[in-house]
Amino acid sequence: CCIRPVYSQGCFTRNAVLLDNEELVMTLSLEDKDAIQELSITHFRHLDNHEVDAWAECWVPDGKFIATYGTNNGHDEIKEFLRGHIAAGKEDGARHLSMNYVIDGEGDTANVYSLVVKIQVKKPPFIIATGVYQDVVVRTPQGWKFKSRQLDIDAGVFAAADAAAN
Repeated sequence: CCIRPVYSQGCFTRNAVLLDNEELVMTLSLEDKDAIQELSITHFRHLDNHEVDAWAECWVPDGKFIATYGTNNGHDEIKEFLRGHIAAGKEDGARHLSMNYVIDGEGDTANVYSLVVKIQVKKPPFIIATGVYQDVVVRTPQGWKFKSRQLDIDAGVFAAADAAAN
């Protein structure tokens, strides 16, 4: 197996993996990785602006959002979850910062690892929560979309809430 550069019109566009049987598997281009990161950033913009429908459109129709709160399948459940989350005040004054992206994949599917920091911006700023996202994204005619997005909230968030309650 080896990695071979692929050129289009004389410019490097991506790497390809040449398997022993001479099958060429296309790895993700820099443009793909940028578009995938843009999906995540756009998702947070919609979340911070409480744009429920636009937020849900970041997933494929049968996509999954998995978090401490449970698993939500499909656009309707994802929207219902976010509406309840907003109604409970859990996104009031919140801004999400995403970082440390690692994107691996080939063809029309990729796995994405990233970190998130949720901060309060309408009061004196403080960190509300931190966590890790593990995503599976797929290329669609409308661009890259989440097939699944799993949020693992860091344990320190719950420890701080327990300490504040006691």
